Amino acid sequence: MPRYHFHIADGRPYCDENGSELPSDEAAWREAKRMARDIEDGLEPGERWQLEVRDGRDLVFALVINSTRYR
Repeated sequence: MPRYHFHIADGRPYCDENGSELPSDEAAWREAKRMARDIEDGLEPGERWQLEVRDGRDLVFALVINSTRYR
């Protein structure tokens, strides 16, 4: 089973050194969406964060949230 690593940049940096064994890219995508829902609750105006899902060295997915404050 492949091992996926979920790294968070900006906002609250986190490097997933251990990773998680998941059966497929689709399962990793579902986990990334779950994590994004948890993270976005703390997002403030003007902040940006990125969640990268890696399989070994290769980037599989990246989710980016950028909030812009106009006032």
